[in-house]
Formats: sequence, C-alpha cells, structure tokens
Amino acid sequence: MVLVTGGIRSGKSRFAEDFALSKGDPPWVYLPTAWPSDAEMVQRIERHRQQRDARFSVLPLPESPLPGGFLDILRSIPDDATLLLDGFGLLLGQLFEGKNVPDLPALVEKAHPLVDALTKRTGLTVVVTDEAGSGGIPLTPSGRIFADMLGEVNQKLALGARFVYLIVAGYPLPIKT
Repeated sequence: MVLVTGGIRSGKSRFAEDFALSKGDPPWVYLPTAWPSDAEMVQRIERHRQQRDARFSVLPLPESPLPGGFLDILRSIPDDATLLLDGFGLLLGQLFEGKNVPDLPALVEKAHPLVDALTKRTGLTVVVTDEAGSGGIPLTPSGRIFADMLGEVNQKLALGARFVYLIVAGYPLPIKT
C-alpha cells in the first residue's frame, strides 16, 4: 500500500492518480469518498471528476457513508486491480454526522477493518488522506476529536504502508520508502 498525505489542495490527488497509473497494472479502480452534501461539495466533486484520467473505472459511493459500506465495496474489487481510494479524511468525517462530541476510541475502532483490508490487498493500493496536526488546534471539541482520530488512523495506515509520501505545494516528499 502507498499512503499519500498532505494538506488541503496540496496536490495529493494528482500525485496519487499519476502514481497509480504509472506504477499499477490495469484495471485501475477509483473509489471516491466525497458525498455531495451541499452545492459547493457537488462542484468540488465535479472538478475532481473532470480532472481525473479516463482510464480509471470509478466506483459508486456505497448506500451508507460509514466505513462498513466502503468495506463491502472494497471486498468486491479484484485483489490484483490497482485501487485508488481518495480520501480517507473525508470518509472518517462521515462518522461525525449529527454528533457533537463523538467517542474517539469507538470511532477509531470503526475504521480498523477498512484499514486492515486496504493494507492486505495484493494489487497496488494508493490511499489519499489529509495530514492531521499541520495547522492549529481546532476550536471545537468535535474538531479536536476529529483531528485526533485522523492522526491515529493515519498512523495505522502509515504503519501498514510500504511507501508514504507527504505532498507539500504539489511536491512529493518521500517519508517511508
């Protein structure tokens, strides 16, 4: 597995797509995680869709935005296919829907089966995630818990990854090679 992390609009998706297409074998499968929750998000998703290479087969979102729905889709992908999951931070954010101060250990536990499945795939698997902790401390309790959860899950992803890249201003910095 290859983990690609970095800040918002850092070039993570572009790097991950190029990496998957140049290093992986067909078929190339793209598993998005962004839900069209409002008009601005619909526009963001459409921009990503227009910029994405046509060689990717894009899977539909699961019926539920929770990790279990993504796990079901992941299990349906041929193990030797090249998989790009973009992005893990958005997927984890879905766990917060309608909750003020979620239970951190329970949320991290919900993500573990998906992390384990991603790290056990035999085909090239590229996972995009948002880097936690590069900015200030979030102002709200929910924001702080989300940052903590993302940081913990990112560490588990990085532990299982063969390669980790940090993308800064469009440039990849190899962290684990």
